[in-house]
Parts: sequence; C-alpha cells; structure tokens
Amino acid sequence: MSLNLNAELNKKSIYSTANIAKFVIYSLLGIFLFFVPVKIGNSSSIMVDHIIAFINRTVPFFGPIFTVCIAIVGGLYPWYKGTYKKDIAAFILSVFGLIGIPMAFLGALSFMKIATIGPQWLMRPDMLPFVFEKVVMAVTMIVPIGSVFLTFIISYGLLEFAGVLMRPIMRPVFRTPGRSAIDAVASFVGSFSVAIYLTNRLYLEGKYTRREAITIMSGFSTVSATFMIIIARTLKIMDLWNVYFWSALAITFIVTALTVRLWPLSKIEDTYVDGKGKPEMVKEGSIFSQAIEEGLTAAATSKPLFANLYDSFKSGIKMVLILTPCMASVATFAFVLIKLTSFFDIFGYLFLPFTYALSLIGLPEPAILAKACATSLADVFAPPLYLASLNDVPLIVKFVTSVVAVSSIIFFGGSIPCLLSTDVNFKLWQMIVIWFERAVLALILTGVLAVILF
Repeated sequence: MSLNLNAELNKKSIYSTANIAKFVIYSLLGIFLFFVPVKIGNSSSIMVDHIIAFINRTVPFFGPIFTVCIAIVGGLYPWYKGTYKKDIAAFILSVFGLIGIPMAFLGALSFMKIATIGPQWLMRPDMLPFVFEKVVMAVTMIVPIGSVFLTFIISYGLLEFAGVLMRPIMRPVFRTPGRSAIDAVASFVGSFSVAIYLTNRLYLEGKYTRREAITIMSGFSTVSATFMIIIARTLKIMDLWNVYFWSALAITFIVTALTVRLWPLSKIEDTYVDGKGKPEMVKEGSIFSQAIEEGLTAAATSKPLFANLYDSFKSGIKMVLILTPCMASVATFAFVLIKLTSFFDIFGYLFLPFTYALSLIGLPEPAILAKACATSLADVFAPPLYLASLNDVPLIVKFVTSVVAVSSIIFFGGSIPCLLSTDVNFKLWQMIVIWFERAVLALILTGVLAVILF
C-alpha cells in the first residue's frame, strides 16, 4: 500500500507545472532551432545555421582562426598526453591529426586571402581551400555550437517522448530504439557530425547498445538537407529538388533497414557501455500517455539549464579536438587521390558489374557511374564534383549519383574521422564494408527508381 502511494505521489510530482513547462518550452525551442527552416535575408535554413552565419559575419575571421586553434591543440594533444600509444588506430589517428595542423593553417591563410602558400596542385580552389571551407571549418563551427543547442532536444524529454511514439516503427524495421528517430531527423535537418555526437553521448549514457549506436551512426548520420541543396546546385538538378530530397530520404532508410540484417552490423555485440544500460521500457496502455510520462520524467530529473549547456559545449569541444585536425588531413588526402591519381578509376571496377547490369534496363554511362559511386568513399561531395567536371552527363546519371552520395553515409572527408573520434570502437574495416554494402544497395535501388521516373 505504501509503495503504491509513493508511486502515485511521484507520478503527481512528475506532472507538476514546472516540469510540464520545462518539457514543453525547451522541447519546442529545440524543434524550432533544429527542425524549422527560417528565411533571414536571402538565406533559408535552420536557426543553428543562421546563428553560425551570424557569428562569422559579426566576428571577422572567427571561423578560420577558431578552426586553426582547435586543429593545433587537437593535433598536439595525443602526443603531449601519450594517448597515441593506446593502439594502432589511436596512433594512425594521431599521425593524421599532426598532419592536419599545417593543412588547416594553409587552408585558413587561403580562406582569409592573406597568402597562398604551398604547391599549386594542393592550393587549387577545388583542393585544400575547398576542403577547409566546406568541410573542416564548417564542421568545427557546427559541432560545439550545435551541441549547445542540442541540449534542448536531448535533456528535457523530447528524445524520450519521440522515442516512445516511434518505438513501434524503429525497433522492428531498423532494430534500434524509438529514440533513434531523433538522430535520423537531426542528421537530415542539421549535420551528420551533430547526429554522431548525439548518438555517442546517448551510448555513453547507456541508452544505446554498441550495435545500436553503430547502426544509427552508419545508417542515419548522413549530410543535412542544406548540404543536399549544394549537391543539387552543383549538378544543376534543383528543378528536381523534391524528387531528389524525398528519394534520398527513402533510399537512405531502406538501405539502413537492409544493412542491419547483413554482416558485419548483424554480428556486432549488443552490449551496453556499463554492462546494463538504460533500455527503453515497454509498458501496457496508451502509447501517447507513455510518451508524455517518459518526457516529463526526463524533464523532472534533468540538470539545471546552464549546467546542461556547459556539459554539452564541453563535449562538443572535446569531439572537435579529435575531429578537426584529422579531417583536415584525411579529406585533403582523399581529394588528392580523386583529382591527381587513377586510384578511383581502378576502385570503380568494383561497381562495374552493378552499373552494367543496370544499363540493361536503360541506365546509361555505366563506367562514369561506377567511378562516381567509388569516389563517395572519399567525400560525399566528391561524386557531384567529379560529374560536374565532365561534359554532357545525362540527367538520370546525375540523379542516381546524387542519391548514392547521400545514402552511402560513410566517407573519409567527414563521417569517418567523426566515427573514429567516438567511444563505440567502430573499426575502420567495418566502416568500409558497410560503406560498400550501402553504396551498392543505394545504386541498385536508385537506378531502378530512376529508370521508372525518367
């Protein structure tokens, strides 16, 4: 009787005005910041993107200077603390981080138009300057700032509320908890780096198993809708924007539902970081009532706002200290391979059987499409850049390539350094195998869809 009375009293305290206000106000603020496009001037984007743009406009050269400072500290830290000795992966990551310091410095000098130092082949507009501005600086800015505002989504009940509502879909289709739906949305409207950061944080909190975290990171954490606009503009397919966006969204999720049932994802252990975790609880009764109760419980037990904001910012800085210097070197190296070697011409042979099979149903240019798919491992922007450098590429090939680039998710120019900086022990060979599975499945599904549509 006493236990029932205490439970009833606790439930009443959860539904207090203060908790309801925290849940509703902070959740709506989080939705507004990350999920609602706002037009300011001539730019239409989410508020987090506008905030970063405002900082860059208001504080001259803040972005490049901040990025170089992060690259220097992050690149030197493993050698100062000795963490490069941990294992071979840590050593390789530390070496790339060290190489990334001069890469970030040269990129910043070029971006600020102070000087163009370095060999001409490296300082071409489509090489290091492009990598620095579009990849390295963009991610370095968005992770710490985005992680601060992400507090409103992950700390005051919205994650738990959405998780309960999405549980009937996420668990049977993707074999992940309902709360992973937020990761998927955060990626498409925000950034793959923010989504990976979110997943890593929830993994450390015991809300995902290792298999679930790796599945979410490799299955949902693709580039944002804003970056997809850049891809569409580069390939001159903006008049197909709605078809492109919704096709990429659908293909990405279908491919994820398939790859979770394939090796190596299907064989990764389902263990929590602390051994027991905090799995989603399945209860009887109204799912909406359960969602409200879970959300309010999270709001009631959360830290004070400024404590959460500080913790989130600190975690974001910690991540970019690893990410920024590695990304500066790895992404530059990837573009050297694409632009100055025949590596991806040879690598593209892996996709030729599939592109030639699709040519039998009407998909043209199998050789070009094969190389374009192969370059997606280097960077998500590499395939559209490659096609943009060619003449008279058919529209259908541009469409297929643009969807495959987004749906593949894993690439050396951004997501792989992000994934290596997490705590889930995601092996590089696993990433490459999953990338190939995703690229092939996306190629087949998009190729068939394109033939039907066009």
